[in-house]
Amino acid sequence: MNKIIISFVVVALVLVGGYFLFKGSYSTPSIPQTSNQQTTPPSPTSQASVVTPMTYNVLIQNFAFSQKFINVKRGDTVVWTNKDSAPHTVTGGNSGPASNTLNVGGTYNFTFNTAGTFDYHCAFHPSMTGSIVVTQ
Repeated sequence: MNKIIISFVVVALVLVGGYFLFKGSYSTPSIPQTSNQQTTPPSPTSQASVVTPMTYNVLIQNFAFSQKFINVKRGDTVVWTNKDSAPHTVTGGNSGPASNTLNVGGTYNFTFNTAGTFDYHCAFHPSMTGSIVVTQ
């Protein structure tokens, strides 16, 4: 029975000694130090794409528009240039293009901000026609 008590005391001493020995080895987690350096936030991985408006050129020559039909996007601009020997106009309806008289070498710009189909003609020469389809 003495051996059991001695064994019990030895085990208890080892456990108590181990407790005090290893108690100091555990440390409180430290808070990482911060630097005064500013960081740039990461840029978003998906950015909205920016669409650059296009410019389309239509020549007026030989009593005709060089492109009778054009497909453009909203925000695009069409430039008409009179290369003919006579004055012409670009006349549309429904808030479409409406130029003054374009003498030889004259130009007219119109930016399409509304989707739809815009028909136009020359007021002096009604057989001269064209059409612009504007999409989103």
